[in-house]
Amino acid sequence: MKRIIFTLALVAIACLGVYEAQAQAFTIDASGIKFNEDYGEESTAQISPIVRVKKKNNSTALYLGKSARSTIPSFEIGCNVLSDVDYTPYAGTDAGNFFSLNNWKSTQVTLNICTGSACNSHIGISASLGFRFNNYRLNEHLTLAKSSGLIMPMPTEGMHTHAAKKSKFTTAALHIPIELQFGNPRRFAFSMGGYLDMTINNHTKIKYTDGKKEKTWGYPVNFLQAGAVARISFSNLSIFCAYQPTQLFKTGCGPKMQQWTIGLGF
Repeated sequence: MKRIIFTLALVAIACLGVYEAQAQAFTIDASGIKFNEDYGEESTAQISPIVRVKKKNNSTALYLGKSARSTIPSFEIGCNVLSDVDYTPYAGTDAGNFFSLNNWKSTQVTLNICTGSACNSHIGISASLGFRFNNYRLNEHLTLAKSSGLIMPMPTEGMHTHAAKKSKFTTAALHIPIELQFGNPRRFAFSMGGYLDMTINNHTKIKYTDGKKEKTWGYPVNFLQAGAVARISFSNLSIFCAYQPTQLFKTGCGPKMQQWTIGLGF
C-alpha cells in the first residue's frame, strides 16, 4: 500500500510540474506529504490520500481525511443530462429515441483517492487520481443489446417471469482531473480545468420486481473520455458543472451525444 501511494505521489507531482530535479526536504504527517519548497510564506505543495492510517492509544485505524488544499473534492455526485443526441447510425431502423434518460436518476459518482496541489493564498493547480461511475437510467421497458456491432434497444418484457423495475447502463473509469484554482478552497474559491477518463468496465443492469438482477457486459464504449469542468468551492462543499464532448459509444456503434453533469462535491 505504501509503494502504491508513493508511486501515485510521484505521478501527481510530475503532472503538476512542482517537483524539480534537485535535493528537497519533505515531511510526512496526518495531512499527507508536504514538500518544503520556497513558494512563499503561505504557499504549499502537498499530496494526500483520501484514506489514511491513524494511531491512537496503541491502536491503529483507517479514517477518511481531508484532501490537500485543493478544489478537487474526495467525493462527487451529480446528474447526467444528454444533449444533441444523434441517431444517424439507426437510419432505416425502427430503434426510435431509445437512449432517452431519466435525468434525476442518471447519476455520476466520483471517488478521488489521491489528490495533489501546489498553491499559494491566491492561485494554485491541483490534480487527482480516482474512479468515476456513470449511470444512465433507461426506460424500465427497454435495455440494450448488441446486434452486428450496433447497440440496439431490446424490450425487457419476456426476459423474466416478473416485470422489470429498473433498467440502466453503467460505465466505470479511471478518472484523472486537473484544475486551476483561484482563491482559498478552504474558504471560497473558483476553479476550472479538464479531466481524462479511461473506461475499465461497462454493463447493462435490469432489476425485476421480485428482486432478481441481470447484467450484461462488454458494449462498444470508447476507452478515452475527456471533458471540461468549472467549480465553485465553499470550505468542504463545492458545486460543479462538467461538459463532456467526447462520444460515449464508438463511431457507428451507438447514438452520438454530448454529456452535461451538474452536481456537488464533498
